[in-house]
Amino acid sequence: MVTARNSGSKPQVPPGLTVVFAYYENPGMLELQWREISRYSENLKDMIEIIVVDDGSRVSPASEVERPAQLPRHSIYRIAQDIPWNQDAARNIGAHEAAAPWLLLTDIDHVVPQVTLESLVLMQKDSSVFYTLGRVKFSGGEIGTNSEIRGSHPNSYVMTRKLYWDIGGHDEDYAGIYGKDFLFRKRALRKANEVHLEKLYLARVGSSTVRDAGTHSITRENTFRARIWGYLLEFLKEVRLWRGVQALTYEYRKVL
Repeated sequence: MVTARNSGSKPQVPPGLTVVFAYYENPGMLELQWREISRYSENLKDMIEIIVVDDGSRVSPASEVERPAQLPRHSIYRIAQDIPWNQDAARNIGAHEAAAPWLLLTDIDHVVPQVTLESLVLMQKDSSVFYTLGRVKFSGGEIGTNSEIRGSHPNSYVMTRKLYWDIGGHDEDYAGIYGKDFLFRKRALRKANEVHLEKLYLARVGSSTVRDAGTHSITRENTFRARIWGYLLEFLKEVRLWRGVQALTYEYRKVL
């Protein structure tokens, strides 16, 4: 049975930071995420918001994944249409619906340690830049704080909602084509400087720990047609012979 703290059970100040996860058929991974999030301190829970956007899962919708009690304020949205690799639309929806002025956008298989969130919420941040974080392995059911901190994850960013939309959000014209996420980063670097917070990190969960940590129910191999169209579309947009960034084009609804 799904249980969770009613986020409206007591008066709350607006959150300082919203964490956005894109979800697609990852029930085991989301269950782990909820469990880790429920362990945050009550003080931290009052300062953050969690948004999960389900990219049209047919078998295991995010809203049906068991949630423990004592979660921070949280919401689940669902995209109506199931299009493979439409996670960029999910990120746009999360950024649009976020209540906090600051966003942390990351993949579902990256756990955010409490120390990282606390530092991000409390640190003096520069709204004109975007931040990236290091990565460690999440192994043995624990966050490997003693493991090597690796370079940043290409789909994980900390920035203001305003900067996210000044960049234009993720381009939904590439829905259905795997591997075009990097284009957001290219546009971000044209708009703002990147600041890497090497001492703050996310913990990546591998498929050996949670079978569905990554998305394996759909192929990462683009068809020949999709691959060619992806390159052509990128070129046409670059030379401004095609429309600009498309965001919030897919129907969705709040399910929690």
